[in-house]
Amino acid sequence: MKIALAQTNPKIGDFEGNTQKILEFIEKAKEKKADLVVFPELSICGYPPRDLLTRQEFLKAAEKAFSKIKAQIKGITAVIGLPRARKKSSHPPFENQAVVIADGEEVLNYAKNLLPPYDIFDEPRYFSPRYETACFLLKGRSIGLSVCEDIWHHRDFLAFDYDFDPLEGLAGRIEVLINISASPYYVGKIEVRKRLLSAQARRLGCYVFYCNQVGANDHLIFDGQSLVFSPEGELIGEACDFEEDLLLIDLGDPTPVGHQVSTRREESLLKALVFGVKEYFRKTGFKGALIGLSGGIDSSVTAAIATFALGAENVLGVLMPSPYTSQESNEDALALAQNLGIKTITIPITDTFMALRGELAKAFGREPKTLTQENLQARIRGNILMALANEFGCLVLNTGNKSEIAVGYCTLYGDTCGAISVLGDVLKNDVYALAREINRKGEIIPERVLIKPPSAELRPDQKDEDDLPPYRILNPIVKAFVEEGKSAEEIIAQGFPPEVVKEVLKRIRVEEYKRWQLPPTLRVSPRAFGYGWRYPIAQGFRFEG
Repeated sequence: MKIALAQTNPKIGDFEGNTQKILEFIEKAKEKKADLVVFPELSICGYPPRDLLTRQEFLKAAEKAFSKIKAQIKGITAVIGLPRARKKSSHPPFENQAVVIADGEEVLNYAKNLLPPYDIFDEPRYFSPRYETACFLLKGRSIGLSVCEDIWHHRDFLAFDYDFDPLEGLAGRIEVLINISASPYYVGKIEVRKRLLSAQARRLGCYVFYCNQVGANDHLIFDGQSLVFSPEGELIGEACDFEEDLLLIDLGDPTPVGHQVSTRREESLLKALVFGVKEYFRKTGFKGALIGLSGGIDSSVTAAIATFALGAENVLGVLMPSPYTSQESNEDALALAQNLGIKTITIPITDTFMALRGELAKAFGREPKTLTQENLQARIRGNILMALANEFGCLVLNTGNKSEIAVGYCTLYGDTCGAISVLGDVLKNDVYALAREINRKGEIIPERVLIKPPSAELRPDQKDEDDLPPYRILNPIVKAFVEEGKSAEEIIAQGFPPEVVKEVLKRIRVEEYKRWQLPPTLRVSPRAFGYGWRYPIAQGFRFEG
């Protein structure tokens, strides 16, 4: 028996486009003589649809698309994911179903049992479990069904303590387990998945076919990289990462099949961010990107990612020198633009800044504070970028990194503006790692950008370390607290200075109001700011003790 994993890239709510894509992949699978073709979780509507599921017209459109697909499936069996009303209810919760179709008929449907309520997930808001297992016969083989989180119920991988194990009732009953999934990407996630699927294959004593969605929806990136494991827990199939793919495995001759994937951490991270930007623009319908080029590391890496994603012709770099911008920074920004082949526009802000500072001085009866003057420059730049976005019909890409965002080292309505944050989930050390990856085959980002001390250049001779702990200390503290959930005491026990740890955690706490107003952030870590980080602003709990 031949099973094909159709790793598709749906657009949320584009039922016509998603239907056409599913039908095309079914034909490709038939051309390869597949007996069974499997699609990702909620492949008809795209994942995650969120509150679109509260719209009756959305559910009706999903059923209409499903009916069209079902009628055209001939000579092959398919497993497709879609949302469905539960017991003819017209209100949530619904069911997140995997449906088996053979020769134009619905053979079986299975509802996802484990509904994650943590991190970026909020599935109990929309779906209800059925607490049933399901399997079917195809060419004499018993095949079990599961959806995404269902397969994560294993003692070594539990992220949430569920009361029900959807796979337990399948042990000894099936030869193949199908898992349709929409599992978001983060750096290192593929290694976790491989260990999990290998463990589950050995536990159940069956083949495991894992079909994962590919694409990017808002802040979430889906890498695809669908997988197949033998009953012995050996990897025998691997689809491409960050692109659509069809992976075919013949159970009569299960020769390992491996398609091209990233092999290094930095390669995977860069590919994910480029893919995230490309998908955001494609699915929103915008073409052009604007980036404020400062000659610093963050804007340089963001500009390179945008160029790789959209093409040089669709990226515009904006230089906005102030009285404190060094000649070297202007030179580095222009050199970067030349290396990337992007156009630039220079709009100095000195006259505007001086005029506004003068007006404020008249109103205050004195010179504005240093911080006021620094933020004034950032907001002038934000205004210019947004004006250009309005003028040219482009989107501004935010260039802030996770280390700075964590401690509020950014200006609201200034350098925080943008349609999407490209590096908002990337710690400063990884920004440099990305720069080295970008330069792997030749210099794109000028070497001076990689070696000069980071600076916002908002006052004379300013350096980031004038206002922040050194990044070599700040980065691991932010990672430990935000991504690993460690307490102040645990971080201090790792050898970090207590006063620095407490100051960093205090800044994380008090700067929450800024993060509520940031653009959507491409998620590439286990815990990103944004939808998966839901701390209150007005609260009395002190992280720092």
